[in-house]
Amino acid sequence: MIRGIVSDLDGTLINTAGILAEAWAQAFKVSGILLGSDELLKNTKGLAPKDILKKYKVGETDLKKLLSVRRAEALKLIKSNPSILYPETIDFLNEVKHRNIKIAVATGMSRDLLRDVLETSGINGLLDAVVSSDDVAHGKPEPDIFIEAFNRISINPKEGLVLGDSENDIIPGHRIGALTVFISRDGANLPSADRSVSNLMDILDLLKY
Repeated sequence: MIRGIVSDLDGTLINTAGILAEAWAQAFKVSGILLGSDELLKNTKGLAPKDILKKYKVGETDLKKLLSVRRAEALKLIKSNPSILYPETIDFLNEVKHRNIKIAVATGMSRDLLRDVLETSGINGLLDAVVSSDDVAHGKPEPDIFIEAFNRISINPKEGLVLGDSENDIIPGHRIGALTVFISRDGANLPSADRSVSNLMDILDLLKY
């Protein structure tokens, strides 16, 4: 019986993966690092900002400016987008609430940007808890953020479901004993996940068990 869900945010509940990759690409130019948004989308999915910066060896002197540019670029792109929600997100969250199942978000997104994203998307009131990479010692794929999210909704991970769009969600989900569900809207499967789906509504059948 699934009593709680911990979900990734970007690429899972909201469609901002490409936006954030483009924001990072613009920000990295500040440090003279030229990276395409496609490369960043592929190689940074689910990672905390501090881990992304470590991956590309950004120096301390450039750190503050780079993060500021990244946040400004991301907000500009998000606010110019008609909707950052996937079509089924609201219906899915409402149905989960209707079934009295707790749901939390565990995201690699930093707190400063996360507040604006949740406000823009309008889903904040449908979530029982939100945990950012800033709230834990280690970001994905370490399990810290998922453990903290399950703690905040008072659910044992073994009675929970971890939902995400990358192995950085699925690996820690397995480590803490949760049912893992990989979502890919192009129909791709992830063999390491317990289930693969292409639409959030496909998850509802799993909540019976």
